[in-house]
Amino acid sequence: MNNIVQLDGDQYRLLVAVRYLNASEAICKGLQRQRGVNDFHFLVTLRSFIEYTRRGIWFLAWASDKFLRRAEHLTFRKIGDPNLAAMDAMINKALGKARVSPLMDKLPGINEPFLQCLHALTHGHPISVRMTTFGLDKIFNTAELLARVELDLDIFRVLLYRRVLGEDIGAIWKMLAPIRNRPADLRANARIAAHLLQQSNKLASSLGVELPDV
Repeated sequence: MNNIVQLDGDQYRLLVAVRYLNASEAICKGLQRQRGVNDFHFLVTLRSFIEYTRRGIWFLAWASDKFLRRAEHLTFRKIGDPNLAAMDAMINKALGKARVSPLMDKLPGINEPFLQCLHALTHGHPISVRMTTFGLDKIFNTAELLARVELDLDIFRVLLYRRVLGEDIGAIWKMLAPIRNRPADLRANARIAAHLLQQSNKLASSLGVELPDV
Protein backbone atom coordinates (compact mmCIF):
# COMPACT_ATOMS: atom_id res chain seq x y z
CA MET A 1 0.00 0.00 0.00
CA ASN A 2 2.85 2.44 0.75
CA ASN A 3 4.22 2.01 -2.79
CA ILE A 4 0.75 2.69 -4.20
CA VAL A 5 0.42 5.90 -2.21
CA GLN A 6 3.66 7.15 -3.77
CA LEU A 7 2.39 6.69 -7.34
CA ASP A 8 1.00 9.69 -9.19
CA GLY A 9 -2.38 9.53 -10.90
CA ASP A 10 -1.09 8.41 -14.28
CA GLN A 11 1.11 5.72 -12.74
CA TYR A 12 -1.75 4.41 -10.63
CA ARG A 13 -4.01 4.23 -13.70
CA LEU A 14 -1.39 2.06 -15.38
CA LEU A 15 -1.03 -0.12 -12.29
CA VAL A 16 -4.78 -0.78 -12.18
CA ALA A 17 -4.72 -1.71 -15.87
CA VAL A 18 -1.75 -4.05 -15.31
CA ARG A 19 -3.73 -5.84 -12.60
CA TYR A 20 -6.63 -6.34 -15.00
CA LEU A 21 -4.36 -7.50 -17.79
CA ASN A 22 -2.69 -10.04 -15.51
CA ALA A 23 -6.12 -11.42 -14.58
CA SER A 24 -7.17 -11.48 -18.24
CA GLU A 25 -3.99 -13.35 -19.16
CA ALA A 26 -4.70 -16.00 -16.52
CA ILE A 27 -8.32 -16.40 -17.59
CA CYS A 28 -7.31 -16.72 -21.25
CA LYS A 29 -4.97 -19.61 -20.41
CA GLY A 30 -7.86 -21.38 -18.73
CA LEU A 31 -10.13 -20.78 -21.70
CA GLN A 32 -7.52 -22.26 -24.05
CA ARG A 33 -7.41 -25.42 -21.93
CA GLN A 34 -11.18 -25.73 -21.51
CA ARG A 35 -12.38 -25.25 -25.08
CA GLY A 36 -13.56 -28.54 -26.50
CA VAL A 37 -12.97 -30.29 -23.17
CA ASN A 38 -15.53 -28.61 -20.93
CA ASP A 39 -17.45 -26.06 -22.96
CA PHE A 40 -19.83 -25.27 -20.10
CA HIS A 41 -16.85 -24.20 -18.01
CA PHE A 42 -15.43 -22.36 -21.03
CA LEU A 43 -18.59 -20.26 -21.40
CA VAL A 44 -18.87 -19.48 -17.71
CA THR A 45 -15.21 -18.42 -17.68
CA LEU A 46 -15.69 -16.40 -20.89
CA ARG A 47 -18.12 -14.13 -19.03
CA SER A 48 -15.34 -13.32 -16.55
CA PHE A 49 -12.80 -12.70 -19.34
CA ILE A 50 -15.11 -10.19 -21.00
CA GLU A 51 -15.60 -8.42 -17.67
CA TYR A 52 -11.88 -8.16 -16.90
CA THR A 53 -10.78 -7.02 -20.36
CA ARG A 54 -13.50 -4.39 -20.87
CA ARG A 55 -13.22 -3.06 -17.33
CA GLY A 56 -9.41 -3.02 -17.52
CA ILE A 57 -9.42 -1.05 -20.78
CA TRP A 58 -12.03 1.32 -19.37
CA PHE A 59 -9.85 2.04 -16.34
CA LEU A 60 -6.87 2.60 -18.65
CA ALA A 61 -8.60 4.89 -21.15
CA TRP A 62 -11.59 6.59 -19.56
CA ALA A 63 -12.04 6.17 -15.80
CA SER A 64 -11.98 9.41 -13.83
CA ASP A 65 -9.62 9.92 -10.91
CA LYS A 66 -12.60 9.37 -8.61
CA PHE A 67 -13.16 5.86 -9.96
CA LEU A 68 -9.44 5.13 -9.88
CA ARG A 69 -9.32 6.03 -6.19
CA ARG A 70 -12.26 3.74 -5.53
CA ALA A 71 -10.49 0.91 -7.34
CA GLU A 72 -8.04 0.69 -4.44
CA HIS A 73 -10.75 0.07 -1.83
CA LEU A 74 -11.62 -3.55 -1.09
CA THR A 75 -15.39 -3.62 -1.49
CA PHE A 76 -18.16 -5.53 -3.24
CA ARG A 77 -20.36 -2.48 -3.48
CA LYS A 78 -21.24 -1.11 -6.91
CA ILE A 79 -19.13 1.97 -7.63
CA GLY A 80 -21.32 3.44 -10.38
CA ASP A 81 -19.12 2.82 -13.41
CA PRO A 82 -20.64 2.11 -16.86
CA ASN A 83 -22.15 -1.31 -17.39
CA LEU A 84 -20.29 -3.92 -19.38
CA ALA A 85 -22.14 -3.35 -22.65
CA ALA A 86 -21.50 0.40 -22.41
CA MET A 87 -17.77 -0.20 -21.86
CA ASP A 88 -17.70 -2.56 -24.84
CA ALA A 89 -19.45 0.04 -27.00
CA MET A 90 -16.88 2.68 -25.98
CA ILE A 91 -14.05 0.37 -27.02
CA ASN A 92 -15.71 -0.39 -30.36
CA LYS A 93 -16.14 3.33 -31.03
CA ALA A 94 -12.47 3.97 -30.22
CA LEU A 95 -11.52 1.21 -32.67
CA GLY A 96 -13.41 2.97 -35.46
CA LYS A 97 -16.63 0.99 -35.32
CA ALA A 98 -20.13 2.09 -34.35
CA ARG A 99 -20.71 2.80 -30.67
CA VAL A 100 -22.69 -0.38 -30.12
CA SER A 101 -21.89 -3.60 -28.30
CA PRO A 102 -22.12 -6.94 -30.14
CA LEU A 103 -22.37 -8.47 -26.67
CA MET A 104 -26.03 -7.48 -26.80
CA ASP A 105 -26.73 -9.23 -30.12
CA LYS A 106 -29.40 -11.90 -29.66
CA LEU A 107 -28.42 -15.53 -30.08
CA PRO A 108 -30.32 -17.33 -32.85
CA GLY A 109 -32.78 -19.84 -31.45
CA ILE A 110 -32.56 -18.35 -27.95
CA ASN A 111 -33.64 -14.77 -28.74
CA GLU A 112 -31.72 -13.40 -25.76
CA PRO A 113 -28.58 -11.21 -25.81
CA PHE A 114 -25.29 -13.12 -25.94
CA LEU A 115 -24.01 -11.49 -22.75
CA GLN A 116 -27.20 -12.30 -20.87
CA CYS A 117 -26.95 -15.94 -21.94
CA LEU A 118 -23.43 -16.12 -20.50
CA HIS A 119 -24.73 -14.45 -17.35
CA ALA A 120 -27.52 -17.02 -17.09
CA LEU A 121 -25.03 -19.89 -17.37
CA THR A 122 -22.84 -18.30 -14.70
CA HIS A 123 -25.64 -17.82 -12.19
CA GLY A 124 -27.85 -20.83 -12.83
CA HIS A 125 -30.84 -19.00 -14.29
CA PRO A 126 -33.54 -21.45 -15.46
CA ILE A 127 -32.79 -20.66 -19.11
CA SER A 128 -29.26 -22.00 -18.56
CA VAL A 129 -30.64 -25.48 -17.86
CA ARG A 130 -32.68 -25.31 -21.05
CA MET A 131 -29.57 -24.27 -23.01
CA THR A 132 -27.51 -27.16 -21.68
CA THR A 133 -30.31 -29.59 -22.50
CA PHE A 134 -30.55 -28.24 -26.04
CA GLY A 135 -26.75 -28.49 -26.44
CA LEU A 136 -24.27 -25.67 -25.89
CA ASP A 137 -22.38 -26.67 -29.04
CA LYS A 138 -25.54 -25.91 -31.05
CA ILE A 139 -25.77 -22.42 -29.58
CA PHE A 140 -22.16 -21.22 -29.17
CA ASN A 141 -19.26 -21.49 -31.61
CA THR A 142 -16.51 -21.90 -29.03
CA ALA A 143 -13.70 -22.01 -31.61
CA GLU A 144 -14.67 -18.56 -32.90
CA LEU A 145 -15.17 -17.29 -29.36
CA LEU A 146 -11.67 -18.39 -28.34
CA ALA A 147 -10.21 -16.67 -31.41
CA ARG A 148 -12.02 -13.51 -30.33
CA VAL A 149 -10.66 -13.86 -26.79
CA GLU A 150 -7.09 -14.04 -28.08
CA LEU A 151 -7.67 -11.04 -30.34
CA ASP A 152 -9.18 -8.98 -27.50
CA LEU A 153 -6.26 -9.84 -25.25
CA ASP A 154 -3.76 -8.60 -27.84
CA ILE A 155 -5.69 -5.33 -28.18
CA PHE A 156 -5.48 -4.89 -24.39
CA ARG A 157 -1.76 -5.70 -24.44
CA VAL A 158 -0.95 -3.18 -27.16
CA LEU A 159 -2.98 -0.44 -25.47
CA LEU A 160 -1.37 -0.96 -22.08
CA TYR A 161 2.21 -1.57 -23.19
CA ARG A 162 2.28 1.49 -25.42
CA ARG A 163 0.66 3.65 -22.75
CA VAL A 164 3.37 2.59 -20.30
CA LEU A 165 5.88 3.61 -22.97
CA GLY A 166 4.30 7.08 -22.94
CA GLU A 167 2.42 7.00 -26.24
CA ASP A 168 -0.78 8.98 -26.68
CA ILE A 169 -3.93 6.89 -26.19
CA GLY A 170 -5.61 8.44 -29.23
CA ALA A 171 -2.68 7.54 -31.46
CA ILE A 172 -2.74 3.95 -30.19
CA TRP A 173 -6.45 3.59 -30.98
CA LYS A 174 -5.79 4.93 -34.50
CA MET A 175 -2.98 2.42 -35.00
CA LEU A 176 -5.21 -0.43 -33.81
CA ALA A 177 -8.32 0.48 -35.82
CA PRO A 178 -7.18 -0.87 -39.24
CA ILE A 179 -5.96 -4.18 -37.74
CA ARG A 180 -8.68 -4.70 -35.11
CA ASN A 181 -9.89 -7.89 -36.81
CA ARG A 182 -6.50 -9.17 -38.04
CA PRO A 183 -5.18 -11.63 -35.43
CA ALA A 184 -1.70 -12.09 -36.91
CA ASP A 185 -1.09 -8.34 -37.14
CA LEU A 186 -2.40 -7.76 -33.62
CA ARG A 187 -0.18 -10.51 -32.21
CA ALA A 188 2.85 -9.10 -34.02
CA ASN A 189 2.12 -5.62 -32.66
CA ALA A 190 1.65 -6.98 -29.14
CA ARG A 191 5.04 -8.69 -29.35
CA ILE A 192 6.72 -5.56 -30.69
CA ALA A 193 5.22 -3.46 -27.88
CA ALA A 194 6.25 -6.07 -25.31
CA HIS A 195 9.82 -6.09 -26.66
CA LEU A 196 10.03 -2.29 -26.49
CA LEU A 197 8.66 -2.34 -22.96
CA GLN A 198 11.12 -4.98 -21.83
CA GLN A 199 13.98 -2.93 -23.23
CA SER A 200 12.73 0.20 -21.49
CA ASN A 201 12.22 -1.55 -18.12
CA LYS A 202 9.50 1.00 -17.38
CA LEU A 203 7.08 -1.45 -15.81
CA ALA A 204 9.56 -2.63 -13.22
CA SER A 205 11.14 0.76 -12.59
CA SER A 206 7.99 2.91 -12.32
CA LEU A 207 5.31 0.44 -11.19
CA GLY A 208 7.31 -2.31 -9.56
CA VAL A 209 5.66 -5.07 -11.62
CA GLU A 210 6.85 -7.46 -14.28
CA LEU A 211 5.65 -7.82 -17.85
CA PRO A 212 3.19 -10.69 -18.50
CA ASP A 213 4.20 -13.22 -21.15
CA VAL A 214 2.97 -12.60 -24.69
